[in-house]
Formats: sequence, structure tokens, C-alpha cells
Amino acid sequence: METYRVLKGVKMYKAYIEYCIDGYNDIKKEITDLEQQLNNIKEETKDIFTSPFGVDIVIDSIGRMSIGITQETIVCYKSDDFEIQLTAIGDEKSSGETLFYFGDYSLMSNKYLIPYEIGLKIIHNWIDTGQLLDEVKWIDEIF
Repeated sequence: METYRVLKGVKMYKAYIEYCIDGYNDIKKEITDLEQQLNNIKEETKDIFTSPFGVDIVIDSIGRMSIGITQETIVCYKSDDFEIQLTAIGDEKSSGETLFYFGDYSLMSNKYLIPYEIGLKIIHNWIDTGQLLDEVKWIDEIF
């Protein structure tokens, strides 16, 4: 499989950021500095969207992870064939919902909220290994 490159002895998958501002035209950017790029996208979209903006991190032939660019975020995983769809779970006792923009507005249960730092750790691990982070509980349940 030629979907990865080796950097410092670690298998790192070729990933890119994909997001949509106008509802029609996807923007794709190769990942160079993930945190800086996400900060730039957050700055770019802050006056356009009232809800936290979300992007997809895509690894071709493996899948995509969606992450909201906000302090309390949501991270969702979809396999390339869409057979597996999982969401990281935060506090299962939490109530209420938060509106996110992932190409369309989505009202998401607060049970899915996790700290942004953990979301970034999930994304970095996935890019490095192609695997979901074991430290996080993943569910396919919809609240």
C-alpha cells in the first residue's frame, strides 16, 4: 500500500484537510502544520458561522475524521466504505445539545463533547498509525 510516507521512523499516512464554506465547493489542503491550519480555518470562518466550524481529516482508502474547531469538540470517524461510523464519547451522563457546522448544521448531543486537546491527539494518532486511539471510547450509538 502506498498511502503512507516514513518520517523519523514512524509510519505517517498522507492526510489532508477537507472542508466547505459555501455549501458546494470543497476546499482541500495538504496537512503541513495541523494545529496552525485549524487555527487559520477557525479565524477564516469565525465571522461566517455562529456555530463551531468542523473539518474533515481524510486519509484516502482508509477514511475520514471530522473534528469541530472549538474547545469542547466532537470527533467522528467514518471508514472509507462508510461501513464503520463511530464517534468519540465524552460524558455519557451529559445532557443538552450543541450546534456544529460540518458542511451543514448538525445538532449534536453533549455526550459526544471531548476536550479539543484530546481531539487533536486522536487526529495525530490516526494520521501516524491509521488506527483509532484506544484511550478514547468509540461508539456507534446516536443520542
